[in-house]
Amino acid sequence: MLKFPTRIIVALALACSLQACSWFREKQPEYIDAPEVPPLKVPEGLDAPKYQSPIVINAPELPTPTGDELNPTPPRVASTGGGGEANAYMAWSAQGVYLKVKDTPESVARRLGYAITNSGMDMLDKGEDGHYRFQYVQLQRDDRSFWQKLKFWSNDLGPNYSGIYRTEVKPDDEGARIYLYLDAGKPATTAVAEHVLGIFMDRLG
Repeated sequence: MLKFPTRIIVALALACSLQACSWFREKQPEYIDAPEVPPLKVPEGLDAPKYQSPIVINAPELPTPTGDELNPTPPRVASTGGGGEANAYMAWSAQGVYLKVKDTPESVARRLGYAITNSGMDMLDKGEDGHYRFQYVQLQRDDRSFWQKLKFWSNDLGPNYSGIYRTEVKPDDEGARIYLYLDAGKPATTAVAEHVLGIFMDRLG
């Protein structure tokens, strides 16, 4: 039979392995597989629809950070509801998550530059028509108790979205779309785009 200390070590090892398995089972939202269809072609003589709205990604709304809290902790989940009434909201397309802003592309590009710098991010390069390159550092606060910190296998602080990103502004029917890319040029993941673009949404709404 295993001695008592040995049984404790085995139990801890099993708990760590079960927890590690859950790290690799991130379930993607169902809307990820939803394709973006081309605009409706209306036959001659018929009226076109008055409104064309993208798929809106609904998520709980968190309060806007105030004071010196330039970066929310834990990572914010962007409010994406109310697309019909809000001036800025998150939506999904074949190119991934984007921030829809009801304003001209020229105005959105200019306002986006201010939003980047005013959010405490470091502007690295200013391109034309909303092509910006910037560095985002997410501030994380560890409010766990002493005993919670002993659970070294558990990452209670959540993901860290710090990094260097690029933006692109594209015209849309009733405004403009803001897409987020990694510094290498690849589209940002859904979680990263919702987090970073959610910060801009509060300032562009």
